Amino acid sequence: MYLNQWCGNLPLRNGIIAILVCAALSGCKKHNDSDDRKPLARVYDKYLYYDEISGLLNENTSSDDSARIISEYIDGWIRHNLILKVAEDNVAASIPEIDKQTEDYKESLIQFAYERQWLAENLDTVVKDAALQEYYDNHKADFALKSDIYKLAYAIAPVTVKSSDSIQYWFSRGIEKYRVPLERYAAQNCSKFSFNTDVWLNADDLFQLLPYKMYGNGQFRTKGPVKYADSLSTYYVKVEDFYLAGNIAPFEYYKEGIKDIIINKRKLELLKNTYQRIYSDGLQRNNAEIYTNEE
Repeated sequence: MYLNQWCGNLPLRNGIIAILVCAALSGCKKHNDSDDRKPLARVYDKYLYYDEISGLLNENTSSDDSARIISEYIDGWIRHNLILKVAEDNVAASIPEIDKQTEDYKESLIQFAYERQWLAENLDTVVKDAALQEYYDNHKADFALKSDIYKLAYAIAPVTVKSSDSIQYWFSRGIEKYRVPLERYAAQNCSKFSFNTDVWLNADDLFQLLPYKMYGNGQFRTKGPVKYADSLSTYYVKVEDFYLAGNIAPFEYYKEGIKDIIINKRKLELLKNTYQRIYSDGLQRNNAEIYTNEE
């Protein structure tokens, strides 16, 4: 109904599109006497109908925008289907295989949607700490570190801040002891900082935070404060703990990863049992059977 309102106001620059759309709305000649739907465009034996584009517009769409939207849609539809027809003609021999791949893909999507729904309703995702610890204890060889990991505090101050060496002083005498002045100073003078030393960081994490020249070549393998400066900033780090590459990582470092492993194992086992049940039930209920060719 709304399309009728802007037909009389379509700019002349839309030419054929304006005529085509308005003709469809006012009752153009049907391409098929037995079909009440109104076509807007045709490519070979494929038609674009008015009712397929009616949802493109709403009462808040101006006449200029309406004409542009309809014009671009029809042009795109024609372009797509002309290219598709040429492609189909040139790969006609491959169409059966493409149809099979399409059907296989559809079946995979249906099965995936079922699995996702079934797992959401039935998978137990609660893993107790005792189970996590037990898995870690029984698979320690799997948790060898590929790079050093660190627990550390850091603060980054612009080089223009001349008093930033106070950070190194506080780091060297204990973060917890001087946490209040550290946090107050950093909030006022540092571009970035963190005094949370409960989180393990690996080389990739450090690469996002600090210049490689500061921590490369094992320069963080110390529990003393480390200082580094470039042309823009001064960096201060206090390492609280570290593990070297090749050693077994502490439990806390892989705790979340172990949880994912256990849940994934549950997922695979649940799906395996579910599909076996479906298979057995199908045979018992005579929903499936195997035919043998006997002479």
